[in-house]
Amino acid sequence: MALFSFPDEVLTSYSLRSGATAGGVVKVARGAAAEGLAVTADRGTQVDLAKQFVIFQLNPQLDGPAVLESSKVEPKIDGSASEPDVLVALELLSFHLGSGEQVDPGSRATLRINFGKDESSTDKRFDTAFWAVAAGLNLYNQTKKKAAEPKELKADLHKAFGNRPVEIPGGLGRLSFEIVKHTEPPWWKRIFRFLQSDTGEALVSALGFPAVTNNAIQALDELLNRLVDADPDPLFKSLPMRLALSKFARDEFTGGNPRVTVGGLSRGFCIMARGQDFDAVNKANVTYMSTYGKLVPRDVSEADLVRGAFDDPLAHLTYAVFRVGTKSTKIDPTFNYS
Repeated sequence: MALFSFPDEVLTSYSLRSGATAGGVVKVARGAAAEGLAVTADRGTQVDLAKQFVIFQLNPQLDGPAVLESSKVEPKIDGSASEPDVLVALELLSFHLGSGEQVDPGSRATLRINFGKDESSTDKRFDTAFWAVAAGLNLYNQTKKKAAEPKELKADLHKAFGNRPVEIPGGLGRLSFEIVKHTEPPWWKRIFRFLQSDTGEALVSALGFPAVTNNAIQALDELLNRLVDADPDPLFKSLPMRLALSKFARDEFTGGNPRVTVGGLSRGFCIMARGQDFDAVNKANVTYMSTYGKLVPRDVSEADLVRGAFDDPLAHLTYAVFRVGTKSTKIDPTFNYS
């Protein structure tokens, strides 16, 4: 099962910011690997899509698979020529670090998300702009003297944007994200303002940059790269993903061609995990226990969870759970001084 769909006409290039392909361009070639698509960086580095993080939608129905691959997601927004645009709100509900990851008092992480209009959108009224988020995560809870619980690593990204929704003109978006683990640089907390309280310290601090250009994102990335240059360890990284937020945007892109697919993103709950973990999550038939911020097999009760009276088949997986809100609209590009 392919996790991404790309145009047949040409090789598709993406710019990546960090990791083995930092500053480079990757090309996606068909048929280059028996297990799916192979990605080759312009420096000759192979990127395995199975190890990339992608979006799965938590199935709102108990029948069928627990999570859906994005091309199987039916957007709940219809969209139309009169209301082609989509407003989006994002909330990071929890971040689960796999059991194999070492977490000590100095463990920190930086999250980056870029979300904006895809260049293939039929919208021609607005230039491509992105809504960028940078968040600092304390992976170790100093008060409890142990690794932070998944439910403690949460952030209302809508609030980081000053309670403004992400605007996706045309309803066809492009999303990329990564989390890099590192030690804490001396001036890290000067950027990420963690709130202090009598009960402990906030474990997430987020900065939002609404409607910024590619040049602004590059400047932001350069700053954050300086923050994480002390033994960085990419935990969580994705290729840019094209996602239709409405049926109208999906149909406009595919033109009704049954041989062309595009991923969808709908309001509800989505999981970001490695492509190779798709089968493990579905085999466990997971449900999301939001009180504890964890994905657990459907046959596990809350009592079993809190007592630890079960073998967690997902303990070794690294994943994040997001809540997504969407609303159709028509963004007015006109401006009148009178």
